[in-house]
Amino acid sequence: MIEILKASAGSGKTWNLAMKYISLLLQNYGRDRYSYRHILAVTFTNKATDEMKQRILKELQDLADEPEVGAKDAAYAMALTDLFGCTRRQLAEAANDAMRQIIFDYSQFHVSTIDAFFQNVLRSMAFEF
Repeated sequence: MIEILKASAGSGKTWNLAMKYISLLLQNYGRDRYSYRHILAVTFTNKATDEMKQRILKELQDLADEPEVGAKDAAYAMALTDLFGCTRRQLAEAANDAMRQIIFDYSQFHVSTIDAFFQNVLRSMAFEF
């Protein structure tokens, strides 16, 4: 599935992309602890790539902390618990486990620029080309 987010600066692209990434990550987490290896997020700049990685890890940490009701991650937590039909505690456990898995296997956490993505494709398929 390919999903494109296109909007002006400050409109919430990073928030939405992080939400989509986290929902894809946690959606199959019970069946596949390495689901982050199968998700690719592509941005246009290195700055956006760094920001995206930081945002995903920060939001996973916020979800894992099980904050009080009304805390800043309430939008993510409410949307994800509704989407998955789980409790806040189950969501926190999954987010904590996913975050740890990503940190310990960081090289497989694929958020990259479009240039880097195509360079990797060309490098890995150089012989075929």
